[in-house]
Amino acid sequence: MKQITQQKYPSLFHEIFSRYLFLLVLVYGLAVLIVAGQVKIGFIDDTLQKVDLPAEILLPETFGNENALFSHAILPKDRPRSIYPLMLEAMTNLRFDDIRSLFGSELPGFTIYNAKIFSAGKGLNYMNLPQDSPPPPQMNLPAPKPAAPAKKQANPNPQTNPMKKMVFLYHTHSWESYKPALAGQSNASGAVSADPGLDVIHDGTVIGQELAANGIGYVHDMSNKNVMLQQRGWNYNEAYQYSRIITQAAMKQNPGMTYLIDIHRDSSAGSITTLSLNHVSYARISFIIGEDNPNYSANLYLAKQIKSLLDQRYPGLVLGIIGKTKYSGDGVYNQDLSKNALLIEVGGVDNTLAEVDCSSKAFADALSAYIKKSNH
Repeated sequence: MKQITQQKYPSLFHEIFSRYLFLLVLVYGLAVLIVAGQVKIGFIDDTLQKVDLPAEILLPETFGNENALFSHAILPKDRPRSIYPLMLEAMTNLRFDDIRSLFGSELPGFTIYNAKIFSAGKGLNYMNLPQDSPPPPQMNLPAPKPAAPAKKQANPNPQTNPMKKMVFLYHTHSWESYKPALAGQSNASGAVSADPGLDVIHDGTVIGQELAANGIGYVHDMSNKNVMLQQRGWNYNEAYQYSRIITQAAMKQNPGMTYLIDIHRDSSAGSITTLSLNHVSYARISFIIGEDNPNYSANLYLAKQIKSLLDQRYPGLVLGIIGKTKYSGDGVYNQDLSKNALLIEVGGVDNTLAEVDCSSKAFADALSAYIKKSNH
């Protein structure tokens, strides 16, 4: 009897230890899965964003689960991707159709190409993506003399339009300008100005006037960001932080103002940023989406809707919709403040103000049409 009792204790200890070890492994495994899921959730969201199956593919694929004959209606090239490559990409973060995922973090300077083209217009590729302009050579830039007399603005004070404010126009890099507007300027890095009639503030003025003509109220921030940053002792890299402050203040004063448009100028050459359509020259427009914003899909939806409206009337005007993370830009661009926030690039350093005006009016018309449709 004593011998039997002695044999029970090692067996009981072994059973308790086995259960404890099993629970420990289970908890550790769940923790790994949760962490991995958090890391890869961005990839899963990106993959779902790319899913765009037309009805002629989706319906046969769905009914094909019940009747194999339907599956034969789908061409091999149109079939949805297998789940196994998607699982492998989710675990390794390697995308076999994009070599950048393999070498992007290893090659110096390669991260500037770590952007995503959600929608590409004619001529857009990873070699000519819109890039942030370099910081101005000095603060408090003097206003250079214009190459031609600036046209008198019909509405010199756009902030006073009486309609309900729905759109906020602002410029994080207000100094960005255009070489043809600056007398004697041939260097792209020198296409900067503190004159609101020559820099991108001019673009916002034209957009605002067109919005008002379409019955859309707006507020236009025309502040010189060079001066504002200098007064705070901030540098170029903190420009978006300052824009966030003025944007939040504007939204607080106008609770119904949810369309936030940050207007920039691309640093690309005119061969990429210029469009001739029906004998009229335009500065092409790009949309930049901050992918580090957890809810960027809503901003992407707005960009696609505006692009669709522009494509109908001005085919080719939109250069593309580009997504950027903190590795290729700011990453958020204050677009987390509203689902209707956008960053647009109106033309490049080589575009004329006349081309910019045509594109600014076109964008304002498309935005007005979208707002009116959304409010009905």
